[in-house]
Amino acid sequence: MKFKLPPMPRYSRDAVLLFVVAGLSALGFYGINILLRVLFVLRLGYGPQYVGLFNGVGALTYMSMGVPSGALGSRFGAKRVMLVGGAITATGMAILPLAEFLPPGIRGIWLIATQVILIGGWGMFNVNLVPALGAATTAENTNSGYALSGALRSLGTFAGTVSGGLLPGLSAGVLGQSLDMPGPYRVGMWVGALVSLGALIPLVMVRQGKQVTTREQARTSGRFPLLSLAPLLAYVYLHQVAWATCQSFCNAYMDTDLNLPVSSIGLISGVGQFLAILDSLFIPRLAARRGNGWTAMMATLGIGLSLLPLGLVSHWAAAGVGQIGIIILWAVWLPALQVFQMELVDKRWHSLAYGTASMAMGLGFGTTSLAGGYVIAAWGYRTLFLLGAGVAVVGAAVLWGTLRRRAMP
Repeated sequence: MKFKLPPMPRYSRDAVLLFVVAGLSALGFYGINILLRVLFVLRLGYGPQYVGLFNGVGALTYMSMGVPSGALGSRFGAKRVMLVGGAITATGMAILPLAEFLPPGIRGIWLIATQVILIGGWGMFNVNLVPALGAATTAENTNSGYALSGALRSLGTFAGTVSGGLLPGLSAGVLGQSLDMPGPYRVGMWVGALVSLGALIPLVMVRQGKQVTTREQARTSGRFPLLSLAPLLAYVYLHQVAWATCQSFCNAYMDTDLNLPVSSIGLISGVGQFLAILDSLFIPRLAARRGNGWTAMMATLGIGLSLLPLGLVSHWAAAGVGQIGIIILWAVWLPALQVFQMELVDKRWHSLAYGTASMAMGLGFGTTSLAGGYVIAAWGYRTLFLLGAGVAVVGAAVLWGTLRRRAMP
């Protein structure tokens, strides 16, 4: 029996450009920035409670930008809002590391303020990427288009994570500093800012026309079906609470409790992202067979299972296996969710629907980030990971109930 990859459909020029945008933006934001910013904050002398506050403020900023970003995309066009949001994101990345040069009394405020700028811009950019890609694909290749976008996002994150893990070591030699100092991480974050700015170049070449919800569509009769989406939003919130236990604190856990070097932390994340690249390409086949909702539900359950080794075994191998599993399953979950939530609403509501889903994502991430630091201070990282596993099971049960109701005649 021969092993065959799923056939690759044809995509429009705009869709291909948006794939490139997704990959480059992920390299800078999800790869270099996400890996290095927490390690930078730790090198400034802050502990897990401040890391939780730092990440939590970012998540709540993303939550607050969800609906406004979708509304702005509907009003002014996804491309315009993405360009503005991308420029703000790159600016936030560039000015955040300047905290190293500020007095200690101002430093903590600066980190929070620049995190708000960075994540606010990212919300404008990321929320509108989803409906823009939906408009650039056809009914026949929507699933595969989101899966390919996810694969390129994983590829960009893989490249950014591995290179981000190496950048501090290279910078340390040039600066004459050790890896216990913040300087090498600052340089790496500036590289991430330049990459994120470069992601706007292919976005400029995207044609505006068919990618946005027009003003006429926005003015058509009917209200946004918020009540019917409420169970989905509850599920998204619970999923993010579980996922964020690792996303917010896995790197800090491996750095402080397991004493892994930053290059090893980057390598573990990179392995997960590399496997996620291949994993994303098979999502359309899985979704076509079982449905996008079922695919998202099983990915949430899998994330819960992946958190168990992190919570039960204090060893770098267990932490690596758990984090790799979570990265792979996130690559399955996000495209499935994006298509599933669009299946639930009329096309004119796609931007606003993903904006509300993004709001739920940000709220879930913020809840974990803010509360997680206190949980860690009281009971340790492993307790937080076990709590996340339990929340993932509850979230999957909520979506299972939603799918059952939809299946009823």
